[in-house]
Amino acid sequence: MPQIEPSVLTALMEAAKNAASNAAAVFSLAAMDVGSSTAVEQRDALVAALRRRPSEVLKARKESREALPIPPTTPTQLEIWSLYADCVGDPLLRGHLHHLLLDAGHGRKPDRVRGAASGYLDGAQILLAASQDSYRGARATRCVRRAGELALKFKQADLRDRATTDALALAELLLAGAQDNGRALLVVLQALQTLEYDVADLAEQAASLCTHDVDARIGLLDVLRKDAPQSRHTEIDTAVVHTLLDAAEAADAGHRRLYFLTGAATEAWKRGLPELRARAEMALQQTRLEWTSIRTEGTIPRAVIAGQRARVDAASNLLTALWTTVADVHPVMRAQAEIQAETDSPFKDLLQIPRSRVNSAGPVFVRPPVEADDDLAVAMQVRGLGLFGMLTAFQLDRIHERFRPDEFEMIAALVHETVLPEPRARTLARAFLYYWLEELDAAACVALPQVEQILRELLRSRVPVVSVARGQNPGGVDLLGKLLQSMPEAGYPADWSRALELLLVDPDRGMNLRNDILHGLAGTPPKHHVALILQAALYLLSHAHGQRMAPDPTA
Repeated sequence: MPQIEPSVLTALMEAAKNAASNAAAVFSLAAMDVGSSTAVEQRDALVAALRRRPSEVLKARKESREALPIPPTTPTQLEIWSLYADCVGDPLLRGHLHHLLLDAGHGRKPDRVRGAASGYLDGAQILLAASQDSYRGARATRCVRRAGELALKFKQADLRDRATTDALALAELLLAGAQDNGRALLVVLQALQTLEYDVADLAEQAASLCTHDVDARIGLLDVLRKDAPQSRHTEIDTAVVHTLLDAAEAADAGHRRLYFLTGAATEAWKRGLPELRARAEMALQQTRLEWTSIRTEGTIPRAVIAGQRARVDAASNLLTALWTTVADVHPVMRAQAEIQAETDSPFKDLLQIPRSRVNSAGPVFVRPPVEADDDLAVAMQVRGLGLFGMLTAFQLDRIHERFRPDEFEMIAALVHETVLPEPRARTLARAFLYYWLEELDAAACVALPQVEQILRELLRSRVPVVSVARGQNPGGVDLLGKLLQSMPEAGYPADWSRALELLLVDPDRGMNLRNDILHGLAGTPPKHHVALILQAALYLLSHAHGQRMAPDPTA
């Protein structure tokens, strides 16, 4: 019978502390040194648990996603999960472990149900007490919903009552800031309906307050319809269609208007409202668009940010930490069709920017060939580089927090006998120090010439970088644009060559940072743009040091 390893329990609690999610805790726990081989085995079993998603409690839920294949669980893993389930202090982890054990049929079912449900409910209270931000509120609603479904399915009356009470309290709390909590309110009201509680009054109040989020308002109206009397159904259905029509009128882009009008026509048809359907279809036919591009703002999931920081935390020294910032740029530069097919890239959700053309005779979508190197494809790549820079900035900030390197430590980490001798390494080291002091202009102006010099020295032994005088041609040294174009010929990845072109020298569709900054054509660059310049230097140095980029574990 295995025994709890104190070092593993301490590491587990430390990883769970302030973690935004189980996925974020995974990176911290996996990187921690816990000592003996027995402790490592237990840590790895708990990492596997944190990576596993518990099964959906009520299979009939419409929003349940298609289940992914679940890796097999070993008896040893189950014993370790059971060992820690009752001892871990964090209620969210306790609920998670008991739920996994319930799924596996390990132990007494009532004990597992109660352990999971009470853990989720206790965790929801802690989340709300720690912070009132919308992310924690949404996580708390999911915990309460899951606890209520467990209590309902396994007929635990006292837990069902507690889940109902907590859900009501949570709904009242969310209603106080309803304009920012529409989607969380929708989840908690759906949970109350599952627990057979009449939420008509709460749903009506929420729907009247949540007017800026169309999807949340429509969901709340549908929740209201379920508990409202039959005599009000037509009124509520009309409100749903009017919500979509109003959103179409307020839309700031043609494609958004088209989207909302299509939804209004569809909902009017489903709900038996022919007059509103005709109104939506007439507005659709009057919508004339040419080469309207559909673009979505990219956001970086917290788990990805936590993963980038965890990679720095796992580094044994400053140099290794600097190499962690050199991730694979390929997902950013691939064609859109390849990105959509990619399933293991952290950039998949960040970079999908669908494109469409609308026939002027009506809303008929025509998808252009994805292989076309058009402005939209390039814009997508530039957008991806921006997100890439944000991730790099998070890592550089974490490197500074952890190592607090001075000039001499940075010189020792960056110096290379051939491509970056000590005097130039000192210059580049100062660029990093300026960056960490938030002196972004200075950091960019100091780093950019070093990027060009490092690249020139890397290419010197593989392709000509100096032309000799011939006739009227005086000869000279290849500048950055020509050097970047020579990278594929010298054996360097074409994706990085194109990425650096867009970043540094492309004046038409790229960021053009080298020219804009050094020629005084731009103001202070954003922090993530400067992070990309520093990353470019590290990428080139990684080749000089013989480093090879490993796959990004946040994928």
